[in-house]
Parts: sequence; structure tokens; C-alpha cells
Amino acid sequence: MKNTALNVLVIILFSGCGGSSNEAGVGQGIVAQPQSCDINSQKQFIFDVMHDTYLWFDQIPSVDISDFDTVTETLNALRAPQDRFSFINSKAANDSFFNEGTFEGFGFRSVINAERDAYLIAYVFDNSPSGAANWERTDRITAVNGVSSTQIISGNGLSAALSGLQVGDTATFTIGSLNQEASDQILTKALVTMNTVLISEVVQTQSQTIGYIALSSFIENTSNEFSDAIDSMNAANINELVLDLRYNGGGRVIASRNVASYIGGDNTKDFDYNKTLHNRKYTSSNSSNAFQDFSNALDISRIYVLTTASTCSASELVMNSLSPFVEVIQIGGTTCGKPVGMYGKEFCDQIILPIEFQSVNHNDEGDYFDGLFADCAAFDDLTHEFADPQEVMFSTAIFHMNNSNCPAVNTVQTKRSLTIEIPDNGWLPQRQVN
Repeated sequence: MKNTALNVLVIILFSGCGGSSNEAGVGQGIVAQPQSCDINSQKQFIFDVMHDTYLWFDQIPSVDISDFDTVTETLNALRAPQDRFSFINSKAANDSFFNEGTFEGFGFRSVINAERDAYLIAYVFDNSPSGAANWERTDRITAVNGVSSTQIISGNGLSAALSGLQVGDTATFTIGSLNQEASDQILTKALVTMNTVLISEVVQTQSQTIGYIALSSFIENTSNEFSDAIDSMNAANINELVLDLRYNGGGRVIASRNVASYIGGDNTKDFDYNKTLHNRKYTSSNSSNAFQDFSNALDISRIYVLTTASTCSASELVMNSLSPFVEVIQIGGTTCGKPVGMYGKEFCDQIILPIEFQSVNHNDEGDYFDGLFADCAAFDDLTHEFADPQEVMFSTAIFHMNNSNCPAVNTVQTKRSLTIEIPDNGWLPQRQVN
């Protein structure tokens, strides 16, 4: 798999502040939509947008767009060398995912096991075919429609194997728990409504009352879901918080800001959550985005965040923006390294999402293109459920709570035993789940 497939967009919902009245904001730009949707007009639109609002517009390679057959090929040729992120998607899919919290599929995310002969279930959405079938994290898929997982893994992957199915079509999954023999289950592809709070639990140990919240992404629904989770944490009088972002590829800045504000409380009130910086054509659109003041905020001084290479974009922004005000202890692996984002430009039922801004925190820190590095290394343990004190990442966090340092056991050698299954042709979160 290509590392680029791990990265997900960040879209912000507010326009840049300031600037003269005769200058277009970077969110809109000066490039008009193509009057015709023939391929040459679309390619020219891509070319013009990239030379307008693109963060690295002055580093675009010199290319002849007539050499390319599709808009995606055109965009890929125009990307600056450091750009792993800009992409084109259908407008309908983009709106459905971020505005409505829905996608078409079976409602699970999978991980390839070390032996490369099975897909392990990382999580399922409650309101989905796999959720209705009571699939659980740690379950194993060993075949799909009679084709072994070994064959699927050595081919184009699970998402490709399921890509031809429409809503209402069925697929037969051979699936079982780690300790039970697999059996065939027939699931029907459907419109899945996501719960972005995958789990919210209070875990009592001998020394701590720990709040544990796992988030799959940052979309329109996230703020309300997270607020409900925070209410339960307040009711339990937690003294530690674990935020599990190991699979969270990002999403809306506004949603991530709200999550961080519920965590920071009085520690972050009246400070900047992030500052949004644009290319030199649009410096007057640069803006700042303040933390919110929520009455039910936790107001804690330390948080543990669980991360992997799939922790990206808005997830990294939460960590970077909290770090000047709250002690952030990172457990797991290095994050994907995406301190940049995009507004998006619509054209011909599609949307181009070029990198259009960089985010920094209140202290102007934000150049983490190599990722944010874990304080304690730990691997994603698919033999245990979320919030299980025996799960490696969570147990590492608990050890640090009790000892103020990392476990002596070297877990780095085991980190790569599981690989996130993300197709090379997809960037959005809905392409990371099936």
C-alpha cells in the first residue's frame, strides 16, 4: 500500500477574515467554474485552481495538460513534490460523508493480520449491516464470496473486491471470533449512518477512574456525540482521559475544535485553537479560530491520545492545538503528518480538494509533516476490544499514568504486525471502511 492512501482531507467551514472588499477569499478563489463539462474544460479548471489558491502554487511542475486523459491525472501531475494529499472526489460522496454522516457499504473497518490470511475487524458502526450482525472488534474474515482472504490480500484488497456491489446487493463473509470457528454470514450492502464516537466508557482501575472515548472521524455529528460522551465522563468524576484516535483520518476543523474545547475547558478558553495560513496571494484571508467555552467541558490538565499512522489531519490538529495548554501524552505510533487542509472547489458534479492552507496552533507551531511522534511506542492490539485494560495501547497508557514513564518492554518490533487496509485509489474516510 502507498503511504498516501493513509491521508484524509480537512475541510473548514468558515471563511477567512479580513482583506479588502475587492479581493475574493481563498475559499472561493478567482477561478470560475467551467462553462462546459467537456474534458478539456475540466482539465483547464484544475490547472487554473492549482495556480490560484493552492498552497504551493509557486512550486507546481511545468506540464502540458493536453498530455493527460483525465482530471485526476492532470491534478497528480500538477501537485508539488511534497503534496501527498490533494485529490478529486464526487461532490455527492463528499457531501454525504461530511454533512450527513453516511456512506454506502457494510459498515466495518478491517486490518490485515500479520500472517496475511485474514482481515481482522477493527471496528463496526452501530447502524450498519455488520453492526446488526453483531460483528465485533477482533473478529476475523477468512473469505468473501468464497474467495479466501489470502487471495484478496495478495490481489487488490477487500475494498476492491466489494466495489462492484450496489446498495441492496449481498456478499457472503466467512467470519468468526479469534477463538471460534468461522461461519458464513450473508450481509446486504446498505446506506450506513456513522456513529463517530465508537465507544465511550468509564474504566475503573485500582488507582484511576479513566474516561475512554474512541473517535472514528470528525464530521457534522461529532460535536453532539462527543458532548454526550463528556456528560457521562463528568457524571463519573473521571481523573484521567484517554482519547483513542488510532483510526481517525480527520475531517472538519470545526468538529475537531469542539472536541478539543470539551477537553480543555478553562485551560484553553480565550486562546486560539488554530491559525489558518494561506499562500502569499491570499494572506489577507489568514484567520484565527478560538477554542469554544462549553459549560460541560472537562477542564483537565492531561490527556492520553492513542495514535497510529492512520491518525491524520484534524486528529493531529487536536493534539497540536491542545499541547500549549494541556499535557498531551501520545501512545502508539507516529501520526501521518498532515498539518494542512483544503476548502474544495466544485465543478461538474465533482469537487477538487487541493491543499489550500496550513494550520498552526496558538504558539505558531505546526510543521509536523513527518508526523507527531509517540511518547510511548505501542502497537494496535486486535486481540482485545477497545477500553480493555489488557489491550496493548491502553495498558501502556495506564502504565504511564501509574509510573510517569513507558513500559520497559520494547513493543516497536511488533508495531508493524498489522497493516491498515486502505485502497490506493481512495483518500476519504468512506474509502477506508467497507
